[in-house]
Amino acid sequence: MKVLIIQGGIDRNLPTGEEVVISNDIKYLKKNGIDVIYEQIKIPSSGWGSIVGKAGGLIWSFSNYKKVKSAIGKYKPDILHFHTIVPYISFSVIHAVSKMKVPVVQTLHNGRWLCVEGGYFRSNTFCDDCVNSYGWLGVVRGCGHGRAISLLLFLNNYFVRRFGFLFNKIDHFIAVSEFTKKQHINSSFPKQKITVRNNGFNFTSLVSEVVINPLLKKEGIVFAGKVSVAKGALVLRYLIPRLNCTLKIIGNGPELDMLKSYCIDKSFNHIEFFGKVDNNKAIEVIKNSILTIVPSQCGDSFPTVAVESMAVGTPVLASNLGGLPDLIKKSGGGRLVQYDDNSKFLYEIESLLSNQDELNKLAKTGMVYVKHNISLNKKGDELLAIYNHTIEEFKAGKKW
Repeated sequence: MKVLIIQGGIDRNLPTGEEVVISNDIKYLKKNGIDVIYEQIKIPSSGWGSIVGKAGGLIWSFSNYKKVKSAIGKYKPDILHFHTIVPYISFSVIHAVSKMKVPVVQTLHNGRWLCVEGGYFRSNTFCDDCVNSYGWLGVVRGCGHGRAISLLLFLNNYFVRRFGFLFNKIDHFIAVSEFTKKQHINSSFPKQKITVRNNGFNFTSLVSEVVINPLLKKEGIVFAGKVSVAKGALVLRYLIPRLNCTLKIIGNGPELDMLKSYCIDKSFNHIEFFGKVDNNKAIEVIKNSILTIVPSQCGDSFPTVAVESMAVGTPVLASNLGGLPDLIKKSGGGRLVQYDDNSKFLYEIESLLSNQDELNKLAKTGMVYVKHNISLNKKGDELLAIYNHTIEEFKAGKKW
């Protein structure tokens, strides 16, 4: 089997969580004898090329249309797997594939086809008002990057969904969580064309040094992710003056300078800022922490940091939004908190840090769950099954 994987995005110095997921899948596929070609179509992060690329991604990109047709003609894949499409490479790439007679799957990493903001976030809090609609409220409210950009995203999503172009041209969708699947089904995506498949995770490479007592020699709590309001920056600001332990903050983002200035002004010395680091370094810091907090205020589909944390024996304290409740409840590797109750976050942190037995229980349970349910081999097998079934149905002229 030959697989062509195409991902859109913005050109950045370090890989995104989505790219880490793709990299893990590629390792599994190649290990199992699959011929994989990985093409990234990146928009420059700044300059004229960035403006042109973003405009094309929102409307119609002739250059990306040609790139995809050329890649299919060159590699002649048995199946094409898209990751993020809107708002980076435009619906034109799907149309290009339909002309080349190749079966197509797309991974639904977020709510881009449903929500013009993409992450179910508005006015500093969670919002999924546009689910089960085409997102006009997002235009009225100027969600994301203002009304002009929201209007373009709405028009794109409306036409490809309302007139069936998306569902006719993509043979199957892979939802990264039950939450993602439910949101899309509630927005008229055909249920039979969506399979839940959590992101594959390379468990073995991370746990070689985790001892029987997973909390031995660990210290402090950690946050890892984009430092933004959507990911819980204001929750962190609330916690900082009230914590009696070290808080490690990994990542950068629009609210990083605010938090740094706040700590300097108030002379808080128990906060460590690591900035944006590579995945291996982030996991090392998480592995050496007692607890990972994921205080998301948006609808994260399947936060990789929560899985990584459980894999290395660090329990998770997370918001009850998006894909987090399903993961935490099934794994038993952490606790959930009402997302908009900052005092509850503090209470749960203090409660857990004072209960070593409970922490050990959560840590061990989470590790076992990830190993047996979200391992790279298990999720890789599921991905291959989706590929094979999609190819067979495509050849037979059937739909899922």
